[in-house]
Amino acid sequence: MSMEIDLFRLDRDVARAERAWRAAHGDLARRGPAPPAADEDGPSAAEARARLENPLDPFRRVSSRTTYLELTGKTPGLGAELGLASPTPPAAPDPTGLAAPLADWVYALTLERVVWADRVRLAAAWHAPLLTIDLPEPARMSPHEARLRLLADPTSAGRQIFAEALARGAGAVADAARVLVERRHEAARRLAEEGLRAIEIPCAPPGAAIGAAEALLRRTESVIEPEPTWHAALGRAVGRDAASGWPARLGPRWLEELFRATKLTEGVAIDLGPLPRPLGAASFARALARFGAALARGGARGPFALSHAPFDLRQARRAALFGGLVADPVFCARALGLGRGRALDQARATARSLLLSLRLDAATVALVFGAGQDGGGHVLLRASRDRSDRFEETTARALGAPIPGALAGVVPALDPGAAVRLAGALLAARDRRGLIERFDEDWFRNPRAAEAIRDEDGARAPAPRASEGDLEAGLGEMTRSLASL
Repeated sequence: MSMEIDLFRLDRDVARAERAWRAAHGDLARRGPAPPAADEDGPSAAEARARLENPLDPFRRVSSRTTYLELTGKTPGLGAELGLASPTPPAAPDPTGLAAPLADWVYALTLERVVWADRVRLAAAWHAPLLTIDLPEPARMSPHEARLRLLADPTSAGRQIFAEALARGAGAVADAARVLVERRHEAARRLAEEGLRAIEIPCAPPGAAIGAAEALLRRTESVIEPEPTWHAALGRAVGRDAASGWPARLGPRWLEELFRATKLTEGVAIDLGPLPRPLGAASFARALARFGAALARGGARGPFALSHAPFDLRQARRAALFGGLVADPVFCARALGLGRGRALDQARATARSLLLSLRLDAATVALVFGAGQDGGGHVLLRASRDRSDRFEETTARALGAPIPGALAGVVPALDPGAAVRLAGALLAARDRRGLIERFDEDWFRNPRAAEAIRDEDGARAPAPRASEGDLEAGLGEMTRSLASL
């Protein structure tokens, strides 16, 4: 590492770049990249144009191979430039502890800058009116809307219509998803191939996440109720049959009121972003998970790179801890006002719906990082027939029925974030047990528990990687909790 780098200034620039990328990426995914009409002007036109621009172009210093090599001490010397053997100089001492986590951020941001055009292409495919669906009248809609309608439709016949339309007409989305994966892996190979898996999987060793995914699928198989089709399983995962006690509208005020007495969020900037539509209990779980992640993000102290990671295990743990409240009978009784028996029934139904989503994350881990018994990397990098077979086999194991191979990369999105979500969920099961033992079953209402959570989130150090033992203990706690419902 060059001693000329101002690490603290670089840290501030990384934080700015991450905020810009996160906002742009979220907006692109929700609204698509459609440019304004020729006669359109004003703020909406400017916003549409902004969605086509690479948010990391203004931050080249923190999203370039040169900076990554400087931070890691791998900058080639004169001998290498001349084609001669030249030993890599040792990295300079780093008393700040910032160089390594900053290198991870620069690596991740560099990849995102390189593949932004591919993300725009993927978003364009999601939001293009590609599908013709025979409702009472034939209708044109985008795969994005069809996916939302599939999840929102309360009838099996309705879900089947949208599922079949997606399988027929989402080829452009699948193709764009595959190109994005190919480009991202090629960019990682050119940057420093060995760094990608270590960043995406916050486990030591990284293979522990693949083992945990396999163990979760095996040990929770008896808990799920097999459905005849994949879209029926997704309908169950929405948690529409656990509808008691929820507010009619899902907004920030409801979340704030839940924890106001504990002062959990006092002095913490909570940025929730747009909340999901309240389709069922899983929607409230997603909102609570977003709250937990925002709490961890807003409560972090010290330099950005020390308290945040590109694939942040601390945020994933908090997301799973708070999202899992909807499957806690004590929460259902005391926060939602349900009677004891009704609270237990609802928690049981919600736990099963959340488990389906977690099993789909486990399947995604296998498809992104393992791709079957013989390994081999991301399933979208495989030949067409092999890709389709492995995708159907793995999703059938997770849901009880296969998702068609034509939807590989579409439903679910085969993103590397599944590994940190899975690890976060398993560690959160241990976190919940620890909070109950220290602060009782209603820990979510206890100001001392809130203080303990905030103290842990404010630690000025990267979250430690999850070990095989950590993941195994978390899975054991999760299976015990499911068995008790």
